[in-house]
Formats: sequence, C-alpha cells, structure tokens
Amino acid sequence: MKTRLLASLTAGMMLLSAVTLPPVQAAVPEDQVIGTLPDWVPQDFADALQFYNTHGKSYVHDNVICLVRPMIQYREDEYSFSLSGSMTMVNTPAAGESKIYELEIPEKPDPEDPQAVAAYEAYCERLGIYSHDYSFFETYAVCKTQQAFEVELFRVLENYDLTVSWTEKYDGDLRTTETFSFANTDGTTTETDLYGWLPDSAPEFNDFLMQYGRASVHGNYIAYCADLHAAAGEKLVMTQSGEGSIKEVLQSYCTPFELEPLDGSGTASVILYQPVTDGQVNVEWGIGRQWSDDEPEPQTSGIYEIQEGGTVIRDFSPDRKGSTVFTFVDQDTGALTVFPDTWVALRKDTVQAPHTSEMFEITSNPCTVDSIRAYDEQCNYAMEMDSDAGYYTLTGISLTNETSDCIEVTCTLKWNANGDADGNGELNTVDAVLLQRWLHADPDAALSDWTAMDLYRDGRIDVLDLCMLKRLLLQQAVIPPDIFSGYGGLMTVTADSLFLYTAPDDNARVIAEIPRFSNLFELGYMEGEPNWLYTRFNGLKGWIRTVDDSGAQTVFFDAAADKPVIYLYPEQETDVHVELELTESTLSTTYPKYQDGWDITAFPDGTLLNKADGTHHRYLFWDSVNCRTRFDFTKGFCVAGSDTEAFLKEQLTRMGLTESEMNEFIVYWLPRMEHNRYNLIAFQGEAYTDSARLHITPEPDSILRVFMAYVPLEHAVETEPQEFTPFVRNGFTVVEWGGSEIVTAG
Repeated sequence: MKTRLLASLTAGMMLLSAVTLPPVQAAVPEDQVIGTLPDWVPQDFADALQFYNTHGKSYVHDNVICLVRPMIQYREDEYSFSLSGSMTMVNTPAAGESKIYELEIPEKPDPEDPQAVAAYEAYCERLGIYSHDYSFFETYAVCKTQQAFEVELFRVLENYDLTVSWTEKYDGDLRTTETFSFANTDGTTTETDLYGWLPDSAPEFNDFLMQYGRASVHGNYIAYCADLHAAAGEKLVMTQSGEGSIKEVLQSYCTPFELEPLDGSGTASVILYQPVTDGQVNVEWGIGRQWSDDEPEPQTSGIYEIQEGGTVIRDFSPDRKGSTVFTFVDQDTGALTVFPDTWVALRKDTVQAPHTSEMFEITSNPCTVDSIRAYDEQCNYAMEMDSDAGYYTLTGISLTNETSDCIEVTCTLKWNANGDADGNGELNTVDAVLLQRWLHADPDAALSDWTAMDLYRDGRIDVLDLCMLKRLLLQQAVIPPDIFSGYGGLMTVTADSLFLYTAPDDNARVIAEIPRFSNLFELGYMEGEPNWLYTRFNGLKGWIRTVDDSGAQTVFFDAAADKPVIYLYPEQETDVHVELELTESTLSTTYPKYQDGWDITAFPDGTLLNKADGTHHRYLFWDSVNCRTRFDFTKGFCVAGSDTEAFLKEQLTRMGLTESEMNEFIVYWLPRMEHNRYNLIAFQGEAYTDSARLHITPEPDSILRVFMAYVPLEHAVETEPQEFTPFVRNGFTVVEWGGSEIVTAG
C-alpha cells in the first residue's frame, strides 16, 4: 500500500502582507513578489519531522518564518490558525494556507534489489525508524491515529509585526493552544515571544542546559531544565521556602517526536516559573517516584531575591552563571600586587573528600574569572607561580562584594624574595659574593633578576639586602641527602600544613611552611630515615616528614601500581588461594573482588573459576595507589615513543611472556607510552617484589613477575641496559605483569 502526500507548497501564490511563500518566484507583479522558497523549508513528512525535532515549533531564518506542528490526521479539520498585527493591514488581509504533510507509506523493497533496499533504509532513517522493519508501515497504515504535520510559512515586511495564533477544537470549543509573535524593525525578522529564547526541541534544550545550567533566570522568569524517565516512574518535585514565592506558568516540551519510540527514552522540558510574592525564595528541585513516598533525590537548588512587585529576580544560587573578580594586594605596601612576567595562578582546593583542585590563571590585577563559583569560603587557596626571583604566599582572602552575577574577592599576598642572584635555582654563598661585587659596581657582576634581591622590600638594592641575604644563608644551611633521586616521583601534601626543615630532624630549623594540596617532587633521601624526604618548595630545598607523630601520612604519592594481572597455570585442575601483601602502597581496585585473598579453581589452560560468585576469568586483576616504592633506574632502556611497540615485543618475549600475555601487556601500556617523545624504562626486581608480596597456596613451581616502571622524557638519556635470565615454565606456573608511570619534576 502506498499513499501520496496530501499537499505540497505550490507556485503562483501572491506574497501580500503575511502570506505563505511559494516554492519558486511567483508570476505576479515584481513589486508584489517578496522572494522564493528557501531550500531548508520542509517539503514532506520526513522533512517536517526532522525540522520539528531540530528547531521545535517555530524557526526564523533568511527573514522567513516557519511554523511546524504535529497533529492527528483524522482531526486535521479541527486545527486552524489566525493572524493579527500590523501586517494584516498591508494591501489585503492575510491569505496564507497551511500545508498538511502525511506520512508516505513506501513499497516493500525487493530484498534482491540492493538499490531498492538502500533507498528504503535511507527513508526509514529519515523517519527515525532505525529497525527498518516494514511491519511498522503495515501497522501504521491501519492505525486510527496516524500523524501529520502542518507547515506554515510567513514573511514580515520591514517596520511591521505579526502574531500567529494556533487554535484547536476541544469538546466542540475552539481554543488557542500557542501564540507566536514576530517583528521586523530593521530589515531582519525576529521572534519576540518566549520561544525567541525558550527551547522547544532536543538540540535547543541541550544547548540551553550547557549555556545556562540546570536553573537560570531570564528577565522575570526562572527556567528549570528537567529531563526525566517517566517510564521508570520519575517525577519532578519542586519545593520552596522563604518570604518570596514563585509559581509554574509554562512547560516547554523538548522531547523529540518519534514514530517508533525507543525503549527507556526520557522526556526533556523547560519549566518556567514567575514570581508571586517579593522576598527571598529558596527553591529545591528533586527527582521523586510516582509510586513511592521516599524523599526525592536532590538535583538542584536555587536562591532568588524577588523585587519590585515580581518584575526583578536576582539570582544568588551557588551554581548560577557569572564571574569572580580577584584583586591582589601587597601585604607590605598595601598597593596592588605587580606580578612578575611569568605564569601565575591561584589554586582552589576542596577541604572535604573527595579532594579536588582548580587552577585560575592570573593574567591581570584585578583578574576576572569566568565562574561565579571561583570563590568558596569553605575551600583553601594558594598562589602558584613560575618565578626565579621568589614567590608569593597568600596570607588572607575575603569576600568584599557580591551581586547576582559577580563576586568580588580581595587576596592579600606577601612576597618572598629568594636571593638567587645568579638565577641558577640555587641559594648559596656564590649569590652573596655576586651581590657584594654588584654593590661595588663591578662591571662583570650582573644580577639575574633584581626582584630576587630586594629582600628588604623597599624597591631598591643596597647593603641592607646583602645583610639579609647573609642571614638567610645562615638560616637555610641545609644538610644534603645521602642519595639523590634521579627520578623522584610527584607527591601531594595532605596535612593541613607541612614544615620544610634544614635537616631530617624535628628539632632542625624550619625554612618554610608548605600549605595543604601543594605538589612536591622527591629529590633525595637518607639511608635509615624512611619517613623523611628531600624536596623543593618555591625555590627552597629542604626536608619534609612524610609521616606525623600519629603515624598518618602527610603526603600522598601520586605513583600507582597499574593493572598488575596474575595468570595461574596448574598442571591439573587445582584449588588455589592467592593473597597480596602490600607494604608501600594501598590496594585500590580488584577483579574479581578481593576478600582476604582470592579463592579460585585454576585449570591448566589458564581459566580461573572464582569460588565466591562462580564467575570465570582469564586472570586476577588488582591495582594500588599511594605507591611509595623507590623504583630502581640505575639500569634500563631509553626508548623513543615511536619505538615502544617493537621494544616491548622484543623484551617481553625475552623475559618469558607468552604471545597472549605479551599482547595483553602491550594493549594496555602502548597507548600511554608511544606518544611520549622518549620513555626511560626499567623492569623492576626486588624494589617491586619486596613491596608487593604474593602468597600462593599451593606454592607454585615457577613464578615470573614482570613490573615495568617508566618515566616520560623530552630528551634521550644514556643508561646501562638491563639483562634478563630466561624464564623456564616448570610445573605449576604463575605469571604476573604490571607497571607504573613516574611523573617527575624534570
């Protein structure tokens, strides 16, 4: 069965006042012809469906107005529209006619005709019938509530306006369902009703949500973007409190029109609220259940100040759009801080778990940040900068002014000159000698950065600065480490504050106080002092204590043992118990779940049956975080990132992995390594096995544990290559592989 479209937009219609547009230039006097039909105008049911799902009910483009509404086909005589506005007074009354598009039922394609099948499937795709099932059309052909689309086109002449009202019969009465208004004041037609900004389609909904957030203020409306799964019984619950009050006035549905609805698809709409009573109103939106008395799950909250009889709404919601202006003041001078010509940032750190950090680059003073949430009195703040001259510490931060779209914050900073006269990153007696020569006008004595030498903070360099530099050298005489870490890893301070000492001793002189969430790198350590590390903070080198008096860690090591996997190959079906003993990291994720070990049945082909839940596995997976192991890089390989695949194939085969084990290793690690310029790679021995012990019962006859640590590098380095003893698989064999990326300061 195949039906034709009921109507198409035909040529020859005169374009006087607000009338529909012809598809081609009309055969009428030139001064009465407005234009031709744009190619984006819907021409059939599929066009109208896609148009409606993209633009919603109304769309203005190329100075053409297009209105599209879905309707029930057998009720098409009950739908109508009316026009008003100044356009109806031009020449003759409006004579527009709506165009009704029905769904055209295609012929069932011959499965032996690829071209016919492709055309049929393309038509299904245009209609959103992704199953391509012809039974849909057979069912639709006899359906009593077939759909249709009404398409209306208008144009507004300059200096005129137009109002279009949609009407529909309900119980014999004609009711207005939608009203659209348009104006052309300067040669460009614009929509002047709510739908000029209010979404009524899925793409518009998504853009609106991305731009304004879940709840936002527009004039004297509060708009809330709701997306619910009604089939699962979800419902929106709005509660309000306070002196002010609001009420719902409109819901704009943005859910796509679907001939063949998808299972589990949700509904999207924008709900508009208007003020009822002046005063502050606190609004909570949540998701509840149709058939449950449980408390709704909170989604969004809003704080609104309603003023001037409901005509003004000021938004003070935590998630509102807006900006934050930071002003930085020098603690010593009271003037605006002048930052060095380097990278400067303000770091915001949450206090409660999970801990997160956010960086705001400071490019001016005052500096505007495009976020209303940049300041939070519940968060910690610190300054970070790349400067060879010294650093700023944040000594105070306070809110100084707040409006609905802007927060103003004042930050008090103290400058700490580092006294590095020669700019080599080290503070020593050479700097004092250089400054003394400079003060004596030695022409060969040049200071790297005069601000690094202004220790007295008076804007000039003189003998007072030399005296302070000598005192600083005496105070900061630091004991060097026994062992310098060539590739020490990254750490994050977790204590509220951490002291930098001149020696690994609580009684040593304190050089600086390091704020929480600061990032540090291990530079060295002392033999026999496992809880002390040599590091650098803001140009100052010294010692930190990594464990406090209570035994809690003061820093979190960012290194991790990533994806160690354990293969077991018994000679016959065997019940096996596997336990991990981690002494320098914290177990994070396991699969299958680790419950005081794994109890499994292992088969000769490597298949594992987890006794706890009856699931089958290829291997046992685990990883850990806060890895404190000092990996050994005295021997290894420096490999170009582009050569990583070939290198791993060669070395893993030499070490004794099978092809399948090697492939699984490479699939995991290659994407993380091949895009680095170089990788320094060292396969670990006792440094790994002593800190991550395996206890397996019954005891395996042969075991191979491959753990790769690597450091991404910008430049190649020379290193002595490692050598490996060939692994022989005898009897009950266990194989493990894993690795860790080490992020270093250089």
